[in-house]
Amino acid sequence: MHISRNQSKQITFLSEEYLGNCKRVLYMSPMAIGDYVYQGAFLKALSEKHPQLEIDLWIDDCRAKKKFWHAGRNTVMDQWLSSEPYINYVYKMPANSAEREQNIKEAWSRDYDVIVFVTTSRISDFAAIALKIVNAGKVLGTVSTSIIDNILNYSVYKNLDGKISIHNTFSHDHITDFYQTIFQRFFSLLVPNDQRILKLSLAPNLIEKCAEKISNLASQYQLESPKTIFINHLSTSSKRDWRLDQVEALSVFINKSMPNSLIILNAPPHAYDDLCQWLKNNKKLNLFAIEVFTAKENFFELPALMSLCDIVISVETAIMHLASSLNLKQIALIRESAYRWRPQNSAKVILGKKRVDSIPPKTVLKSMQTL
Repeated sequence: MHISRNQSKQITFLSEEYLGNCKRVLYMSPMAIGDYVYQGAFLKALSEKHPQLEIDLWIDDCRAKKKFWHAGRNTVMDQWLSSEPYINYVYKMPANSAEREQNIKEAWSRDYDVIVFVTTSRISDFAAIALKIVNAGKVLGTVSTSIIDNILNYSVYKNLDGKISIHNTFSHDHITDFYQTIFQRFFSLLVPNDQRILKLSLAPNLIEKCAEKISNLASQYQLESPKTIFINHLSTSSKRDWRLDQVEALSVFINKSMPNSLIILNAPPHAYDDLCQWLKNNKKLNLFAIEVFTAKENFFELPALMSLCDIVISVETAIMHLASSLNLKQIALIRESAYRWRPQNSAKVILGKKRVDSIPPKTVLKSMQTL
């Protein structure tokens, strides 16, 4: 995501004065947990600067066919975003085209002053939906620099009130730099570097519940004040996953070098049973202090448990961004191409090549020993 140089120094589309007279804004982006850790910080800053704004979110990624992880993401994002005081309303990801049309009708009835879409995929779909929703307000968005895309979708893009052309290659050092450019151009908003990661707030009762869980596990495995290690090996794409044999090897290494350790293997709800069965059948691991975890009742169980762990080890997915939001010690396993999405704060980053599973377990163990 590279913003064209000839546009990067242009004036902003919405002045502070204009936004000061606005009441409702719809922000559209295919948002998952990691996206919101960063975009949420800018949306919060926008709300603080213009407290009269009602900020609504459209997180539908506008896919024609849904992925297996859509339902889980919908639940998680709904639980998290509904707890944010500066977010007025969230349109849930639809299960089908009929539900999407219903969302469009509902959004149209809200009569937004400004609609902004920020995406690098299915751009023309986002633009078309935003233009369906708008009444008398303005529609701004990110568009591709592809000549073919702009020709094919000229009839859509010509109706936008403002647009920023972006390349697929990413010239910014970190994703937060990209969002800063976007929010400055669209909303006249500048956010200091140290405020560009959303800080996650956790309820004390959830932390107490998770602390009790860890204490009970320590007693079960006869451990005294163990080092608790949180491992997440799954993402939504195989090229960003670590293999189970690598999880096994790292667990064996940990048990040998740090025997007073409690290992927690995280799994999304849909993968929980399979991971439990794998661990049960694994003769090397089923005698070790290893427990499989998933957030069953509430999304916030996940960050609450993570906050009590000594080290978080995660592949390139939401977990590493949550750890960054909580400023936890972590080792992030990511592809070289995803370097701009690397976690910040107390993170050690290990780069793989085209796949995360190119990172060997011994390399991870060495990094653990230096934390």
